[in-house]
Amino acid sequence: MAVAMTTVMGENEVELNDSIGNDSTIWYNQTQQLGEVTVKSRLPKTRVKGDAMRTNVAGTILEKAGNVSDMLNKIPTLEAERDGAVKVLGRGEAEIYINGRKVLDTKELSRLRADQIQYVDVVQNPGARYAASTKAVVRITLKKVQGEGISFQDYVSYMYQYGHTETNNLDVNYRTGGLDVTTSFWAGRYGHSKSIQTDKMFYYVGTSPNEGITKQESKNIWKGWSPQLQVNYMVDENHSFGAFYKYDRHPAGEFSSRFNTDCYEDGVYTERSESQISQKDRFIKHIFNTYYIGKISKLGIDWNLDGLFDDTKTPGYTTEQTFPQPLTLLPNREGQGESLRSIESNTKSSNNFWATKLVLSYPVWKGNLSLGGEYSYNHRTDAYSFMATDNVPVKATDSEINEKSSAGFIEFGRPFDISSLNSKLSTLYIQAGIRYEHLKNDYYNFGQREDEVCRNYGDWFPSATIAMPIGLLQLSLSYRCDINRPHYSSLTSSTIYLNRYAYQSGNPYLRPTYTHSIVMNVAYKWLGMAVNYGRIKDAETMSTEPYPGSTDPLVSLVHPINTEEEYNQLSINPYARPTFEFSVFNSQLKWNPTWSVYAVFQNYKTPTADGSIKTLSRPCIMSAWDNTFELPKNWRLTVFFRWNRKGDYNNYRINRNLFRNDLVVQHDISLRQLGELTLDLHCSDVFNTNKTDALIYGVRELTAINPARRTFSVELTWKFNEARSKYRGSGAGEKQKARM
Repeated sequence: MAVAMTTVMGENEVELNDSIGNDSTIWYNQTQQLGEVTVKSRLPKTRVKGDAMRTNVAGTILEKAGNVSDMLNKIPTLEAERDGAVKVLGRGEAEIYINGRKVLDTKELSRLRADQIQYVDVVQNPGARYAASTKAVVRITLKKVQGEGISFQDYVSYMYQYGHTETNNLDVNYRTGGLDVTTSFWAGRYGHSKSIQTDKMFYYVGTSPNEGITKQESKNIWKGWSPQLQVNYMVDENHSFGAFYKYDRHPAGEFSSRFNTDCYEDGVYTERSESQISQKDRFIKHIFNTYYIGKISKLGIDWNLDGLFDDTKTPGYTTEQTFPQPLTLLPNREGQGESLRSIESNTKSSNNFWATKLVLSYPVWKGNLSLGGEYSYNHRTDAYSFMATDNVPVKATDSEINEKSSAGFIEFGRPFDISSLNSKLSTLYIQAGIRYEHLKNDYYNFGQREDEVCRNYGDWFPSATIAMPIGLLQLSLSYRCDINRPHYSSLTSSTIYLNRYAYQSGNPYLRPTYTHSIVMNVAYKWLGMAVNYGRIKDAETMSTEPYPGSTDPLVSLVHPINTEEEYNQLSINPYARPTFEFSVFNSQLKWNPTWSVYAVFQNYKTPTADGSIKTLSRPCIMSAWDNTFELPKNWRLTVFFRWNRKGDYNNYRINRNLFRNDLVVQHDISLRQLGELTLDLHCSDVFNTNKTDALIYGVRELTAINPARRTFSVELTWKFNEARSKYRGSGAGEKQKARM
């Protein structure tokens, strides 16, 4: 048997023409023949590209990953959920752009497949053109496809855990000349997951320790459908315009939950509460965008107008029965001191949002000067009403928020040829900018303005990036000051009844969170590392405290608060992504492993139940090993391992080590003239080991324990005469929309 093994250090070349900065990569291609082992090296898999770290997808194993979420999970520093949310390790939730257009709904990612993508840029410290509340940016660029006519893609998925979820998305595209029209229709039923959790609340009343142990089981089932239309017209290479519209409707959603709480005082069992919660959910959402991208002489113009209008109604009903004696003494519960309480509630909210954004760019001093502005307006209403059979410390609210946000920025980026300084140096790219944002909102409750809650403030936000190669080593260093404004749901004054021991509300007095971030990226062939340092002020966290004004010390209020002290957080993320090729019995096999470690160090100070201040500084470490095997006859096998070490992150402590193993089998089937069919079979958490146990510190300490449950899914994609979107709108007011 003859066996040849090849270690491939990189992947294929991609298009050089790009609008974001200059590529600081040195192109190289070396081959050394050593007997039966061939070692090759080409373009790095991840490399510096202007303000970003670019990862090639086209022509690599990543384009075979199936759905976009699975593909993004294989890119260093990224974590993607199946629902479309994407996080950048060390920075937080990322804004997603597809061909320059901001993703307005996470379901849009489910409409894409990995083999449609050319490359992905990860920006860990975005420049001044992005909103100051943007923690990170992921720019997805699709492949350019020539040709005209009609094409379609149909994607069907089925998922099972405690129940089942089915979705279907159909895309139809028509292209002729400069016209590109895509219509999509998504429909689905969600109901596969269930939340099973045990909460242990510990606190003191005077010097007496108290504990409440709650076993909670919740399930959410909803149905929805969503048509979408986007039109793009390219007049010529210098002028294009288009429009995008999406309608999203959930006509039926139902949330049900059961809370059983046992209370102990000084270790003695005192009473039990059993609650049943039921909520209905219905919402309608309209999203639209129109844009123009053009160039007049050397002046670049990028203009967007956005709108978002939604309406949500959530009626709910809670019944609670309390047994004030040990259950062992209650063989027949009826008539033995139990109390019954019921609450009927209704929540209504709506947004009427508009935004516009203009960016002008002009070549100056061998670089590019950009300046622009952004303006948004939102009218939000939020009303909460209830009827209770017993007195509860809950108030009805009818709030109205009128918020105006304006911003202006200037940014300059330029590449410098520094090859004359040293033979290992080529191009130094520098980008710097500053952004000013002003926000004003007026808060009304039952028509009365509440001045203490209203906001009117402005801030300056600088940013800078330096990127360069040293030989085959890729380096970038960036700085950014950003802000995280509270979501509207965190600012609401509504109080929700959970059970007789716990209420949940927002906090209209929340302050925004400020972070100064420095990020360094290093890449060498298939090796890389990201290091992020952040100084965080007024971080938002959930706190459980005695209910203000209540005469019952057992009643708690769960609401968001700001931390009292600033703290530091350092994260280190090294990774390795080689490729090994094997030749066995004249069959070519490829093994694509990825090894990564993500470690977080911090000095977060938090109050505890005994009144002391505790510093949470235990390192939190996550390691992952992803293996993809390319097999003969278009089969692929992916085996994924993840291990999390217990440690501290923000105000909670992970009390146990976590382990998770995923398995994916994929197969491409050619249908000849009818296109191509791709089958994906997934099993997540194969051994049911991904259990969580975390302690959330505060005046009242909460320990949350979740069991593990494996999940199965089947995905089927049919592509026929496929074409790609030419939509180029980038969106305006994105961070304001996200807060809704």
